[in-house]
Amino acid sequence: MTSPDLELYELTGCPYCAKVRWALSDLGLDYESHTVPSSREDRTAVYEASGQYEVPVLVDRTNGVDGLSESDDIIAYLYEEYGDADDSSPSGLLGWLRVRFLGR
Repeated sequence: MTSPDLELYELTGCPYCAKVRWALSDLGLDYESHTVPSSREDRTAVYEASGQYEVPVLVDRTNGVDGLSESDDIIAYLYEEYGDADDSSPSGLLGWLRVRFLGR
């Protein structure tokens, strides 16, 4: 599969950003990471991409998705758009444990 043109705006140490990274890894997707400043006022790149300052934010240029926010929404989108029929979106604690300890 050709890698989509994905970009992830994230904050170091953010657990919601980590969930999205795990989903990207689980699906074997390449993406460009943009680590943003911890100060919301300094997150101009995030604001330009999504119209808000929260992270994570996903941009998918392949499908014309600009500034998708909310980690659970991003994960659901990734599995729906790029997952196989056998892939299921990890959710909640069980999803986190599956990704964290089983790598899938």
